Amino acid sequence: MDKNDIKNTNLVRKSITHTKALLSTRKIRQLKVSDLISALNLSRSKFFRFFGNMNIILELVISEELERSYELIARTLLAGPDNPHLIAELNLLRAIYFRKNSILYNYYNGIFSLPKRYATLIQAVTTKEQQLYMSILSKQKNHMAADHSRIKLLPLFQDKTINQ
Repeated sequence: MDKNDIKNTNLVRKSITHTKALLSTRKIRQLKVSDLISALNLSRSKFFRFFGNMNIILELVISEELERSYELIARTLLAGPDNPHLIAELNLLRAIYFRKNSILYNYYNGIFSLPKRYATLIQAVTTKEQQLYMSILSKQKNHMAADHSRIKLLPLFQDKTINQ
């Protein structure tokens, strides 16, 4: 790794840390690019040149939180013998862990009110979560042969349709 790679890696880590801090006190919808560039001490042009748009940094943050939550869920579920009620328990733990995580809770609680510009973020997070969910199912022997392609993860905490 050269100096530039290290500098870029540090910028990404710093960006994730500061974005998490901002999201712990604000909803995604309330977060502005100006908040991020101020917290990161970046120029607006450097922020957009590096990240492209705010969805990228939000995707990194939410994906990291999803991975951490699913790691905890997997440790809980996969510690014992094969579980015949794996999907039900997985869904229950998903709701519990996401409620405990302020970033995930705010994301899923506000997903239906996000404007169209967040469509790529929603799609990326949905894909990431589906992969994590299926990874847990594939680790249980009695679920490996089952066809889980029709499982659709529903957003938690609300009962509305996503803004189009």
